[in-house]
Amino acid sequence: MKNPTIIWITGYSGSGKTTVGRKVNFLLNQNGTKSVFLDGDDLRSVLGEKWGYTKEERIALAHSYFRLSNLLMAQGLTVVISAVAMYHDVYAWIKTNVDRSLVVYLDVPEEERRARDRATKNVYEKIGNTQQLYDDPSFADLKVKNSGETTPETSAEMILSAIHTLPLAADRSDKGRGTHWNTYYSEGRLISEPSSFALLVMPQVPQKARLLEIGCGNGRDSLFFSSQGLHVTAIDPSQAAIDVCRSTPGSDSIEFIHGTVDQLTEAHAEKFDAAYSRFCLHAMTEAEEISTLDQVRAALRPKASFYIECRSINDPLARQGEVISPTERIHGHYRRFIVLDELKARLDQAGFDILWSEEADNVASLSGDNPVVIRLAALRR
Repeated sequence: MKNPTIIWITGYSGSGKTTVGRKVNFLLNQNGTKSVFLDGDDLRSVLGEKWGYTKEERIALAHSYFRLSNLLMAQGLTVVISAVAMYHDVYAWIKTNVDRSLVVYLDVPEEERRARDRATKNVYEKIGNTQQLYDDPSFADLKVKNSGETTPETSAEMILSAIHTLPLAADRSDKGRGTHWNTYYSEGRLISEPSSFALLVMPQVPQKARLLEIGCGNGRDSLFFSSQGLHVTAIDPSQAAIDVCRSTPGSDSIEFIHGTVDQLTEAHAEKFDAAYSRFCLHAMTEAEEISTLDQVRAALRPKASFYIECRSINDPLARQGEVISPTERIHGHYRRFIVLDELKARLDQAGFDILWSEEADNVASLSGDNPVVIRLAALRR
């Protein structure tokens, strides 16, 4: 199975979630899929018994389960998790935030569940009717009658068959960025002065050079470079940003393009003497970054320079917001925080040599935000 998946096996106490989950995990590993098994009871203990047993606390705990599962999936693992957590709120979170998932409900008659439970956990004796604690499990993607002649092995095989019929990972590539940035630039609360990074880079760019700016935003640096005699082409995926750029006085000499660098035409091949990207790379997914580096190299002439400024993984914001992956967060909007060594390696693979780099704070502060940023220059081989 090439596409990492979260397989949530749910059902009331005594339905066989743990047994079936372990068998599904065993079969996946046996078939060459990298998978891990998580059990709700184990996770509650691992997470320090922080949550109680009210409905609200159970829902909060379940969200922690699936954030952890999503984090593991983002690193290429299929996650098999057995947990009750039967709440519409939890199911909705999974379907909104998880790229590929299968929710399985193990249907077992209550009498049989109670008989199994008496021999193991005695949950029913302690808390009574568990059906009152949870939502109706009709939201499940797959219902398996895990009783009677259906053995746990058969249930596990049914689940594996269902996994292989799942569609490819959901396309969540936008991650809400289009709406966020169009709204941001439409509101008009924008800075017009050039950034400190543009002031740093300008003396390093040859006079009258052709410069490509990736992610120009409201054009503050594009306008500055143009005012210094550079021939600027600037590109941004936000139509609202490009509209702002084109309506700004002094922008007539700049070629503004709505889109991404992979939409550059053959006319732009090896056209530019320098490329510039400020606070843009960390707004891209890793796949988008890799594609961007390749496209920038194609647009640059040999021995042309590429200047990058982006948020580092060591930036305080990298520990805030909704966890998407080890480097991705949603805190107000999507960001992917950059690991310097990994960026250098990707630049090398794309055909660049690193000229200089630094990672520091106190160089790009604004309105109380003092990010830790990566700054570097690379030379196109």
